[in-house]
Amino acid sequence: MEKWIPNYVTYTNRNNPHVTIHENGCNQIAKNGGEGRGKYHGFETIIDAKDYANSTGLKIIECSFCILR
Repeated sequence: MEKWIPNYVTYTNRNNPHVTIHENGCNQIAKNGGEGRGKYHGFETIIDAKDYANSTGLKIIECSFCILR
């Protein structure tokens, strides 16, 4: 069975309330503070990632290094 690899990753931080959407593999993912400060979720499509981000009620940031380039 193949391991599923997400195309998009969200980083959710409720202490500094925001969700950042990244393409998987973006070097900025590791700079967000790592596990413990926030949670990472993987998604197949950017639409799924945006739907999740909207559902949190938090500020949404699209990564300027990989999404908005």
